[in-house]
Amino acid sequence: MSTRDLLNMALRNLLKRKLRTFLTVLGVVIGTASIVVMVSIGIGMNESFERQLQDWGSLQVINVFSPNGGGGAYMMGEDTSMNTQNKGKQVKLDGAAVESFRQISSVEAVSPVKNLYLMLGSGKLVADANIIGLDPATMEAMGYKVDGGRALTGEDVKAIVIGGAVEFYDPKLSWEMRMSAEKPKLELIGEKVEVTYDWGYGTKHADKSVKPFKFEVVGTMPADGSNSWSVVMPLKEVEKIEKAQKEWEKTKYGSSSGNNQKKSQEYEQVLVKVDDIKNVQVVQQHIKDLGYRASSLTDQLEAMKQTTKMLRMVLGAIGAISLVVAAIGITNTMVMAIYERTREIGIMKVIGASLRDIKLLFLTEAAFIGFAGGIIGILVSFATSKLVNFVAMQQGSDMTSSIPLWLYLGSIGFATVIGVLSGYLPAKRAMKLSALTAIKTE
Repeated sequence: MSTRDLLNMALRNLLKRKLRTFLTVLGVVIGTASIVVMVSIGIGMNESFERQLQDWGSLQVINVFSPNGGGGAYMMGEDTSMNTQNKGKQVKLDGAAVESFRQISSVEAVSPVKNLYLMLGSGKLVADANIIGLDPATMEAMGYKVDGGRALTGEDVKAIVIGGAVEFYDPKLSWEMRMSAEKPKLELIGEKVEVTYDWGYGTKHADKSVKPFKFEVVGTMPADGSNSWSVVMPLKEVEKIEKAQKEWEKTKYGSSSGNNQKKSQEYEQVLVKVDDIKNVQVVQQHIKDLGYRASSLTDQLEAMKQTTKMLRMVLGAIGAISLVVAAIGITNTMVMAIYERTREIGIMKVIGASLRDIKLLFLTEAAFIGFAGGIIGILVSFATSKLVNFVAMQQGSDMTSSIPLWLYLGSIGFATVIGVLSGYLPAKRAMKLSALTAIKTE
């Protein structure tokens, strides 16, 4: 029997009993849609977690700190949890460490980070903000998003990017008047602003000996992001400001916060950008093995996924139960078909149909039921997913249903396989029927 004849006969047999076939396919539709929707909700939860964390920063960026929590040296022998090959070595987060990070496989970019809290000035208005100094060429790579203008580049020197939530105010107003006054709206991109460590800047208490540093604003960051209250500028400029500040403090107060600074340049923090989120944990562990403390947003993402893992398993199990019930329905349909077509099977054997042909016929019918149920099931699950997302949006929830392409294709294939498996025992039963006994059956 040719494949074409086999398919035509299987389809014709199913259409002879439309209601029974419809009800059996309906069971597969419900089972397929249930498991797809349940799994899609779990996938949507994970994607929701990723979106939330991406608002805080890049999932591909690792934060590296010196093992003692500061910029100083650390004796590895004091921490038995560290890699034993590093015991007794001094670990410094300095230029050599930065270069060693660059040599790690899968690392795209590395930048030291320095933070200062300074004053900004634009005309008669001032603002205070957290200053983040880093290698300007790595700004975009490190996940700093820009919603106006542009990000810093390797050619930028006297340029900065300001967070959208940084508020400028008139320093001559009292605190109560500032709170009640309307917030000034400034178009800063392309304008020059002054940066200073003089907290009396803009008032009669300003220190005339402090010369502000001037920068051009080339971009702005979103007002609702994790860096909305920050200002990003080239690391070398931040180091210049810090050096000038310490010299000023030493002259004015006779002491400096930099007296304990080590001779070698050490950093408080280093950012490491990895080429793919799948490699973050590997690179992070490598850095830890070198003796440094390292963390990333993927740590929190994995913790969130573990928290919801049991829920996702329960949702998947509920969908799987529906598909098992559908499989029982297919088996029942095929067994009934054998009882009703016993004489037909006997005639097929007498006229020369092989046992293999009979087996393939029933398996093909079962596969048709599974395949049709899978196709309709993904259409139903697609509509259900859209409905779930619409309701979630109306309720202001970030938890949505997400169905990737592999889940669509996998559900069709799985439903078809379930159909074939469900039809296997009935097909074997049909093969074992005696031809003469089957012909005599009314």
